[in-house]
Amino acid sequence: MAARLRTQVPGARLEHIGSTSVPGLAAKDVVDLLIGVEENRVAEVAAELAADGFDLEGELPGHCWLSYPARASRRYILHVVEFDGVPWRRRIGFRDLLRRDESARARYLEAKLEAAREAQGWDDYTQFKTPVVAGLLAQDASGSCEPPALTGFR
Repeated sequence: MAARLRTQVPGARLEHIGSTSVPGLAAKDVVDLLIGVEENRVAEVAAELAADGFDLEGELPGHCWLSYPARASRRYILHVVEFDGVPWRRRIGFRDLLRRDESARARYLEAKLEAAREAQGWDDYTQFKTPVVAGLLAQDASGSCEPPALTGFR
């Protein structure tokens, strides 16, 4: 998928995020990818991906998300955001926090399992975890969501 996206979105920065990017963290078999582009290209890139067969699930200012092959049978979730903008840094920061902090990883896993038991659908599942993610980021000892170094797909 990264190779496909590099061809479809030349110059974009790609990062593997989500639970599958964190060694040792239980995860569904759905891979989340972060696609960083210029701020004024977020909606345009999402529209181009949708025209090429990705399922455009939602749009907010500065953030569009798509699934592949479709939302009912997701194998990939793509988040198109401004490279190095707040949504980019927040997602990279959270991934890196989970990679380095065992207690944060355990707390997030607990939230994921509870969400899986209680949530009604994907959106509810995501919303259920949101306060835990925000709390973990707020408690991050570094006081920052900035990763020490960007790693992943380039």
